[in-house]
Amino acid sequence: MSLSEKELDSLKSTVRCRDSEIDLLNSFVSKDVDALITSLIIHGFKSVGKTFTVQQYLNKLGVNKTIIRCDECITKKILLQRCFYNIRKDSGKKFLNKDQRFITLGENFSSFVTALEMFIAETNYEEPHVLVLDRFEQCVESTNELFPAFCRLQEQSRIKNLIILFVISSEEPKEVLTSSIPHIYFRNYSENEALEILQQNQLCKFGVDALDNSGAGHKFWNQYTKVIVDLFFAYTGSDMNLLIDICIKSWDKFIEPVLMNTYSISEFIKVYRANSYLFENENIINNSSVREFKTLEEEKPVENGNVEDLPIHSKFILIASYLASFNETRNDLHYFSKLKAVKYKRRNPSAAVKLKKGHLSKEDIDNRLLSPNYFDLERLLAILSVIYRSNASSLNFSESDELINMYNSVEKNEERKELERSKFTLSRNIDLNSQIATLFSLGLISKSATSDILGARVRWKCNIDWPTVETLADDVEFSITEFLSNKDN
Repeated sequence: MSLSEKELDSLKSTVRCRDSEIDLLNSFVSKDVDALITSLIIHGFKSVGKTFTVQQYLNKLGVNKTIIRCDECITKKILLQRCFYNIRKDSGKKFLNKDQRFITLGENFSSFVTALEMFIAETNYEEPHVLVLDRFEQCVESTNELFPAFCRLQEQSRIKNLIILFVISSEEPKEVLTSSIPHIYFRNYSENEALEILQQNQLCKFGVDALDNSGAGHKFWNQYTKVIVDLFFAYTGSDMNLLIDICIKSWDKFIEPVLMNTYSISEFIKVYRANSYLFENENIINNSSVREFKTLEEEKPVENGNVEDLPIHSKFILIASYLASFNETRNDLHYFSKLKAVKYKRRNPSAAVKLKKGHLSKEDIDNRLLSPNYFDLERLLAILSVIYRSNASSLNFSESDELINMYNSVEKNEERKELERSKFTLSRNIDLNSQIATLFSLGLISKSATSDILGARVRWKCNIDWPTVETLADDVEFSITEFLSNKDN
């Protein structure tokens, strides 16, 4: 027995833009055991409503069902065990068999079938039961061999009341490519359909009853979702999860002018103009599907991002990149060498420069107020080795600081340590390439890009500001101002 026309119309009003798919489900899945098919493959692009549509249909049909999130299963053993225990639980039947063979349940597919047959025989369970294997292809361990096994379950066992629904987002595996299993393809949503789904239910509220319960509040939400879809549908496509995440992430900041009575709820265009910068930030796309887990301590606003969570060597790399970007190359000997003093030949200012009195030159401005300069990777590594060697307590420990130097062995140890310090190279001890690549992926440093691969070499630049690098220096107890030109006294 399938759904009636009235029940189908009610379901289609809840699940929008999936009328043909619901009709196909109604043709294949029913409560009549004699009309049950063995298995059904439901496939389509990710986040196009496959699982949601199947759940809503099965709820409307009122049939016993078991839904397994296969992407949460690490091995096939765990997958088969969850299938058996959840089928037993969702059936509502009490299973008293304590056979020792259940200890090895899930070791292979045959033991799973044996346990299921014993459960059905003991409880006399003959009602139709639907097993939904959601994201079946995303199990950590490959499940290609389980595809034909589940498909032939009724042929090779006494189980006749179980129908298997595979919900996948990839191509069919070769094991079932030529089989006669029916398929239901969920096509991608169009732009208008995605907008209709978002506007159907208002996912975000103002938090004010006068606004949420008014027609103006729903109209504001419709205009807001129209802007989101127009701006980001070319990127998200029919991925509804991405569109929903973008809507939720930008909502609280977007409605601030309305809640602060800067603009009324009917002045949507003015509110959009005031918040247009929200949609120009690339993080709204890059991190839209990344869930944030915070503690109460982490809820406090952090001005310098998450650089404080970096490992110690990455912090030194950022400090070295800042020094390389904001210090001129000609000053490296002065700040990073063992020479006591470096003399420069001063030039006499030309007549043209003398006439420009009252104007600031580049030398008169603190380097920290200027934009960062590009530097070579070799220069970064050289500065990094110097500042780490000068700051590391393990490298700077000296036995001569202990009481009185009474033995010649202490002097020899000091000479040996000095030799080790002189030969110390950080790049030989640490995998700097991986850490630099990580900092580049986080956007903390950047590199120059040239279209000619045979052209100039790649150069790097620091992307953090002075407050951030000052926080890092304080964290590692490094006096960064001693290595900067134009420092404050």
